[in-house]
Amino acid sequence: MHMDMTAEGREENGFVHINITGNDRGCLLSNSAALLNSLEYLLNRVYPGAVDRGKSRKEESSFIELDSDDYRKHRKLELELLAQMASQKVLALRKPLALQPMVPSERKIVHTALAGIPGVESMSEGSGENRGITIYPVVL
Repeated sequence: MHMDMTAEGREENGFVHINITGNDRGCLLSNSAALLNSLEYLLNRVYPGAVDRGKSRKEESSFIELDSDDYRKHRKLELELLAQMASQKVLALRKPLALQPMVPSERKIVHTALAGIPGVESMSEGSGENRGITIYPVVL
């Protein structure tokens, strides 16, 4: 089976950014970019030095970032909007709200966005592929 995709990479600030384009890139982005995220995860586990850069396991971050036609930038904006809308709901109802499971990099975006919103706090809950974020109203 032949797939029509091209990868272009660049190194910036010690990170490798790889952009994948082509007619068949849709397979990378379907199902919430499951294949793109899985390939990025695998590359970061097998590439020498991608994991151990003097950080503990909990502090590790991606060394290689895979993207396809700015999917990551658009997804970041989408997640920030989700965080804003969900926090408004939590503040209005004064009840916790659980978001859908997300990969670690997406949870980090949401936690960061929520950190700038007064009156709410967030926690990652669950395990494995079912790990998501719950937003709680802050009791003053």
